[in-house]
Amino acid sequence: MAARKRGALEGLRVLDFTWVYAGPFATRQLADMGAEVIKVEPPGNGALERRYSLVMERNGVKQSSYHVFLNRGKKSLSINIKTRKGLKIIKELIKKSDVMISNMAPGAMKELGLGYAVVRRINPRIIYCTISCFGHYGAYATEPGFDLIAQVASSWCGQTDPPTPAPVAIGDCNAAMHATTAILAALYYREKTGRGQSIDISMTDCLFHLNENNGPGYLFSGRTVPAVPNTRWAAAYAPYGLYKGKDGLIAIAALSDVLWEKLVRVMGEGYQWLLTDPRTNELEVRLTYQNAPFIHRTLEEWVGKFDSVQQVEDLLRRAGIPAMRVRTFAEVVDAPYIRDREMLVKMEQPFVGEIEIYGSPFRMSETPGRVMGHAPLIGEHSGEVLMRLLGYSDSEVDRLFAKGVIYREPAVDRLGEWTCKRYQTE
Repeated sequence: MAARKRGALEGLRVLDFTWVYAGPFATRQLADMGAEVIKVEPPGNGALERRYSLVMERNGVKQSSYHVFLNRGKKSLSINIKTRKGLKIIKELIKKSDVMISNMAPGAMKELGLGYAVVRRINPRIIYCTISCFGHYGAYATEPGFDLIAQVASSWCGQTDPPTPAPVAIGDCNAAMHATTAILAALYYREKTGRGQSIDISMTDCLFHLNENNGPGYLFSGRTVPAVPNTRWAAAYAPYGLYKGKDGLIAIAALSDVLWEKLVRVMGEGYQWLLTDPRTNELEVRLTYQNAPFIHRTLEEWVGKFDSVQQVEDLLRRAGIPAMRVRTFAEVVDAPYIRDREMLVKMEQPFVGEIEIYGSPFRMSETPGRVMGHAPLIGEHSGEVLMRLLGYSDSEVDRLFAKGVIYREPAVDRLGEWTCKRYQTE
């Protein structure tokens, strides 16, 4: 079997103070690319995402799908930072880390004694990244917020009629990818200058600047052209939307003159007038608030003549027109375009066994992203991190466990037993 290629970020150490989704999603990208991510968690229940759905008990150990999918490939250090010794250990780890990231509320890290001013004095080369709903300065900086609040604050929800939140935590994952990009840029800057820096990522900022059609048009017009909310049809893009048929919906996207002509030809003799009608004969007139609704209605009329939307998809795809029947998650996981690109892979999770999990989308010829390991149990690596990175002895680590400075859940002591049992059954 060919040796696995090294991750692009191998040798990079990330001190991870994140929770729920935005922060853990960012550090998962770094872990998939080979970074050593040390997830710092409170003793007892660990990070909050460990209690998010779906929580199941297997072999006497409770674990959540939310945690497993977000924290695979990371190491768990469960530590009481509010003790003097716990804070001292964290500061020792800061000296040996390249990146420190949190998505706690603004001011929370400073209250713990780990604000950027303190951390920079300990390690001037560190990249210190924070993610929050509104950022660390500005009128709403002290306001609490989750993904849904950022969606509303950025106008994301308000651009559909009726107003609708995204089906995924778009504010969290979008901010996470912006954070990842900024961290990599800061590492490149450090490579050139030797200097670290602070990164302030706002979920609302990231979503606001993602506004793709309505926003630029409204601003470009000097705020005179109103931004019209989208339904399942794009307000000013046509054909571009979800069109209703007799047994479901189909997405059709033909945003070029070549694709438009192909589409009209496929629609048949009764629709050839669309090629010359002044409302539809040029790209510039099709992509307008005035004409797009007319095109949407005409296309949906045509789709409605078929017995199924699958027939429409087959017809349009044969003609080279981007189209696809709306699919559920249960359908998509077995789709060839997901399987062929290994976006679902198998992973061994302690006390659960083999599970399916998302693959990494980072397709790189020399350093591809991949699943680097299972999601850790609470405090699974508490002792290892202190001994390997800080030189603590076995007896020192045992005393810290006894005093409650560091922690591991009881199931950690059964890991060897589980591994041996799995090996014997294979």
